[in-house]
Amino acid sequence: MGNVVHHYVSFHSFVMGVLWFNAFVALGLLMRRMKFPVTYSAIPLLLLLVLSILRMFVAINIPGVVIITSETLYPAIISFLWHEIVPYRVLGLPITPINVFNCVWAIGAIWMIIRYLYDYVIKFHPTMRWFESYRRDEDAEKVLRDEIGSDKRFRVYRNKSFSTAIATAFRPYIVLPEIDFTPEELRVILLHEWKHIKDKDYLAGVIVNIICAVFWWNPMAYILKRNFRFAQELKCDQYAVADKKDYLPYLSGIHLLGQPKNKKNRYISSGMANGFISGDDGLYDRLILLDIRQKRLKALGTLRKQLLRSIGTSIAICVLFIVSYTVLILPVFRTPGDVLIGECPMKEYLEIEVIFAPVENSIVDNGDGTFSLYIEGQFVEYVDSSSDIMNWLPIRERE
Repeated sequence: MGNVVHHYVSFHSFVMGVLWFNAFVALGLLMRRMKFPVTYSAIPLLLLLVLSILRMFVAINIPGVVIITSETLYPAIISFLWHEIVPYRVLGLPITPINVFNCVWAIGAIWMIIRYLYDYVIKFHPTMRWFESYRRDEDAEKVLRDEIGSDKRFRVYRNKSFSTAIATAFRPYIVLPEIDFTPEELRVILLHEWKHIKDKDYLAGVIVNIICAVFWWNPMAYILKRNFRFAQELKCDQYAVADKKDYLPYLSGIHLLGQPKNKKNRYISSGMANGFISGDDGLYDRLILLDIRQKRLKALGTLRKQLLRSIGTSIAICVLFIVSYTVLILPVFRTPGDVLIGECPMKEYLEIEVIFAPVENSIVDNGDGTFSLYIEGQFVEYVDSSSDIMNWLPIRERE
């Protein structure tokens, strides 16, 4: 272990970012399964998922980061990734597992993004034209305006082919099925959908879908998507039943709703809108959490403990996020003493594309605050901890 000042993004910091992203997403799944941490509020879970995304994309090294060296597993993985499969080059690059992975990653990401754009752009205008045949429900609009204020802009439509309620993307539209809700049921269902519009949940959905497209090879990205959708729906559930008397009308309203009946409406519910009920929403888990929440709130008789628990959990998540930046794992390769064979300009080696070769290109810790730079197995010069090269090469211990 040791401390080295790092200010830049490096391959190793990116690896740490991905590892912490996976850990945060797994923790979010655990919170969902445990039920207790999100019973009072969905905010801690949403915060954790947002920070997991931030941790992966802001994979930087901070000053004074603690270096944990790995002498077996990590060096073996890196040696395998940069090992030449065949002695040929494509576009000037050696054929190594890491280059093959990057190529497949790029092709897969481009394909997924094209599919995403097809769903969200090419199909967007036809989706909006469907509303021309919908029946506008001005009575429902009046019910919602009485709750949220007359200055809010939105529309409520009815469509007999729908069996669920949705809030559309990009336009403040709410679509309801042709179901005779009681006034109490209609009010809480509209509040749920308005919360989606108010918080612009579809924008978060766009970001999460882009992450899934770019990191299509990481299964945790899809778990993130499901957990994010679950947290959004739970947040809107809790908003709709903020008043205890709304709990029973909300449950009865949910039982009148179901899955979209046809392909077109399944598409708008999952792709272009926030649907009330869909496969990723975890409706059963949400209902259990709402039931537990109602019982606990009755026992507490106040929202004070709910707020304190949510704040405490959120603070703990933020602390964990900060702590994740204080540790960096680096591979360690053993080498004999330096043999000075001549001088070679540093700039020349920074411009060539062999800098990531783990065994031939590395830095040796001299134990006196200086480091020895090796390029292609040859000693080049001494560097200190502030050098840019420290962020790109593995650090080895001198035997």
